[in-house]
Amino acid sequence: MEEMVNRLIRLFHLDEGDRFRNYGYFEGFFSVVVNFVLFAFKFVFGMILNSVSLIAESFHSLSDVVTSAIIIFGFRISTKPADAEHPFGHGRVERILSIVIACLLIVVGAEFFKSGFIRFRNPIPIQADVFVIVMLIISILIKEFMYGLSLSLGRRIKSTALKADAWHHRTDSIATALVVVGFVAFRFGLYNLDGILGMIVACIIAYTGIVIIKESGSALIGEAPSSTLVNKIKETAGQLDGIDDVHHIHVHDYGHQHEITIHVRLKGGIHLENAHKKASEVEDAIKRCVPGAEVTVHVEPYDESKGNL
Repeated sequence: MEEMVNRLIRLFHLDEGDRFRNYGYFEGFFSVVVNFVLFAFKFVFGMILNSVSLIAESFHSLSDVVTSAIIIFGFRISTKPADAEHPFGHGRVERILSIVIACLLIVVGAEFFKSGFIRFRNPIPIQADVFVIVMLIISILIKEFMYGLSLSLGRRIKSTALKADAWHHRTDSIATALVVVGFVAFRFGLYNLDGILGMIVACIIAYTGIVIIKESGSALIGEAPSSTLVNKIKETAGQLDGIDDVHHIHVHDYGHQHEITIHVRLKGGIHLENAHKKASEVEDAIKRCVPGAEVTVHVEPYDESKGNL
């Protein structure tokens, strides 16, 4: 899967220019095309075969175009440059977008559970020929590909929105798989199986949505930076000549931009101009190791007789 994603990235030159925006736009537009093709594919064959389930699945695929449009709109806003009203950019819109998609996942999970429970209590006879089942399996494979593509792109640019959309693609493949299971189970007299599986899958989907909301909500509220990032900043600043101590590190995550403030101690008696140069040197070093960072350095004197300030 990763090799396939690499080929698509090279084919469409996604690493050129704004990588974050390119990946988001590509996933969004690609999803629109795929979902529309699936809609047409299922609808046409559903009409030909007079299959109600296949026609219903076609409109399920068409509704997913809305989610893809949300992705495109969200990335368009989140990649806008900073302005007077939003001096730190619009990167946190991507987190809000993740919460919107996660809420959709929870709604889907609730609907799955409801329909699964009804199907468990009142099994419905369902039948389909081999051709319909093959059509649905092809749809499952396509949606699983979209899941892998969205998840891979999301991991590469650390986008919670694309990861959330990946799970939205997976819910579609799961929903279609349950239809297929229902067809097969009916032939063997297992009338309640698809209802039981539906409720189990519903709980997994809803839980995934809750986890995404928790992760994105925590970032919006202002969670503490990871110990890895803090140590990286400490090591970068501490290895420069003349820096005796690095402390009081604050990191504010605005999506594509990090606002970092740190305190450094220099030997007492250093000239103000030299202290300013050293602070600028620290800022430049941190910017090189933390992409998209704006750094503010507060300089403090180091008291050698006391070993601290």
